[in-house]
Amino acid sequence: MTQYTPEEVERINKIKETNDKLEEFFNQKREEWNNNLSPLFDVIKISFTLENSSKITEVQSIALSYRQSLNEQISFFLNKRSKEEVKNKRIRQDKFVFYATGFGLKTNLGEKSILIDAHLAENDRNILLIENHIEFLRNCSKNLESLGYTIKNIIELMNYLGR
Repeated sequence: MTQYTPEEVERINKIKETNDKLEEFFNQKREEWNNNLSPLFDVIKISFTLENSSKITEVQSIALSYRQSLNEQISFFLNKRSKEEVKNKRIRQDKFVFYATGFGLKTNLGEKSILIDAHLAENDRNILLIENHIEFLRNCSKNLESLGYTIKNIIELMNYLGR
């Protein structure tokens, strides 16, 4: 006896394909963000003088711009995750009703839960991929915030030393 209908198999395969593409997309975005942010952090490694002080303020403004962009992306993916969670809950409900009424075998709540989790594994993977990317974006934002404080402290130190 199989609990997967052809439609269900097609749905699972479709979401798996979507997840694979999403994972590839997120990997590209992570690489892109790493490439964009690395030069900013390299600037704080140089010896600061009055001549290269313009680099400091430039990096500070770029970091602020990137933080805004990161916050927008975080918001976008939080909304996307929310929509996916709603879809998951609806599918979970449908599968529970199926296993409670039309499955043909009597199952207890724990068994139903195991069966439903198997149906929703790819949907759960989708949410986890989104959550991991959100966490990455939040960490990038925190790093940029720390960079901003570091630059502020360097400027204060330069003012103090009279450079």
